Amino acid sequence: MVARSKTTNLSRSFARLRETAGLPGVRLHDLRHTVVSLLMELGVPPHVVQAIARHADVKITLKVYAHANLDAMRQALGKLDGRLS
Repeated sequence: MVARSKTTNLSRSFARLRETAGLPGVRLHDLRHTVVSLLMELGVPPHVVQAIARHADVKITLKVYAHANLDAMRQALGKLDGRLS
């Protein structure tokens, strides 16, 4: 785990770079969340995403980032087509 002051300094440095580049107001944490969410949507195994995100436990990764999107739910339920009749 990164020490709080290092995280704060990194966020400040990122904000300065972002402003200098003229990019919209996005926090470093927002980018992290986007990357982890995309990895989960792409089907990367949760334990790999956990390692990339440096979560202490895969349960945290699954609890926060395992959003079931509507298309995935439709596809999963579509697999039942014809099996229930």
